[in-house]
Amino acid sequence: MAEEKYAKAKCFILSPEGYQEISYLELCRRRDMEPDYQDRKFIPLHGMLMEVTPEQYAEFYRIQNRQRYMDRRSADNGDISVDMLTTDEFNGADILVDPGESIDELVIHKMQTDKLIDCLSLLEQAEQLLIRDLFYNGLTERDAVQKYGVSQVAIHKRKLRILKKLKNMMT
Repeated sequence: MAEEKYAKAKCFILSPEGYQEISYLELCRRRDMEPDYQDRKFIPLHGMLMEVTPEQYAEFYRIQNRQRYMDRRSADNGDISVDMLTTDEFNGADILVDPGESIDELVIHKMQTDKLIDCLSLLEQAEQLLIRDLFYNGLTERDAVQKYGVSQVAIHKRKLRILKKLKNMMT
């Protein structure tokens, strides 16, 4: 099986001058012919085999085994990681909460928004309509003049009166 997997691969062996490149078939031939090649350790890197010291070999496979253990444990627990969510089109880290925003501020904002929605529902229908037009539908006070058939000053005073009413409801 390994012969098929690495048949075309480059192998790098340690020599006194540094690393020397040989073919996988040459490595197999040397393992068969030279007894000291039986004890040499190789790790796969980017489709190639690289000779390493016994300590480096042990560390490499210790890390590999640890990663397999962690992956198995995560699968058993149903854990997911941000890396699992990252694709070519999407960065998984984008779903994380901005560290600049504190949880306290987010909760307070949510509570205030919920309270505002409750208070808006207590307004009269005409008041709700004006607030919706001005703040949600993007109508200017001048546009509201034509829709409601009253002066811009009247629209502005109504808006201020409704906002004051909402402020009192919120406190």
